[in-house]
Amino acid sequence: MSKLKLNITDRAKEDINLITEYIAKDNTKAAKAMSKYLYKICLTLADYPNIGTVRPDFTYKDFRFYVIKKHYIIAYKTDETNIYISRVLSGYQDICMLL
Repeated sequence: MSKLKLNITDRAKEDINLITEYIAKDNTKAAKAMSKYLYKICLTLADYPNIGTVRPDFTYKDFRFYVIKKHYIIAYKTDETNIYISRVLSGYQDICMLL
């Protein structure tokens, strides 16, 4: 599959900001690095959208999920030309409820 056009929803951007703010309470340098890393993963997903997994146990909706560092999950959808990053969540959150 060729590279898809990356679309990050406002909600996903807000999720990344919340994650960054939480990490920054203890380490601002690590928070900045994590924010950059999360956006980099989004770009990677645009290149390789099938690396995420389908999780019908999480939701009946047509999402794929990609786990980052065991604690964060990117929920996204694709069509023929686009990837839509819907949420970037902590594994400690109720993912099913938030989708």
